[in-house]
Amino acid sequence: MQLKPISVAEGRIVITHVHDYLRRQILEGTIAPGAVLSQVQLAQQLGVSRTPLREALRLLQEERLVVAEHNHRVRVSGINLEELESLYASRIMLETLALALTIPRLSQDELDALANALADMDVADSRHDTDAWEQGNRRFHALLASQAEERIRQTIYRSIDASERYRRIKLQTTPDSRAVAKAEHTAIFTACRERNIGAAVELLARHLARTALTVVARASPEYEPKAVRIALKLITGNSNNPDQPTIPIMHLNNRISSEQM
Repeated sequence: MQLKPISVAEGRIVITHVHDYLRRQILEGTIAPGAVLSQVQLAQQLGVSRTPLREALRLLQEERLVVAEHNHRVRVSGINLEELESLYASRIMLETLALALTIPRLSQDELDALANALADMDVADSRHDTDAWEQGNRRFHALLASQAEERIRQTIYRSIDASERYRRIKLQTTPDSRAVAKAEHTAIFTACRERNIGAAVELLARHLARTALTVVARASPEYEPKAVRIALKLITGNSNNPDQPTIPIMHLNNRISSEQM
């Protein structure tokens, strides 16, 4: 594996440049899972000093994208199904809560921002620009939690970041995954615009579960993601089929809306 030297428009290369470059190479699969990277060789290939490289690798380690090994080496993490299961189960529970808190307080500006995020994803899709699509997707999901308490929001933002690898795997391996995501995002947006909390919460839970279940099925069909199925069942009443609609929480719209008005 030979990486290109990092180049910047102006100024010196800093930790952020190195981290972003290596992170992209890992997420795009250029640096394969299981690859062992030598700090000495990386520094030579990228044309950077050891200090920003070491700090960039530390950040990647915090993101669980690499694991430290002996002799100043790191190994690119493989797909961890237990981590995926835990991550998406917690996202289902926390992001649906945040969405239920957010919908009654959404302003027109925030609804417009959601619509703009969807439009930006459409443009990125037409250009086959995965990075731009990912940015729009992040904005969309962050806005769905915009009116939750700050600690909830920050936890959600970190989970969205940690999920990027699995989203990219789904995009790269599943035909029509962007078209399905577009339909799901649009349905969630419509429910938000109509202040339909029950429908929006269920749609979001199924949308998140679909990514987790799809990646698991492709990576290891015999693995059973119990936590994801339980989280989905708690929100929707059904743990098996992300496509089967049920609204298990009666009067959710009226109760939350009246309490927050």
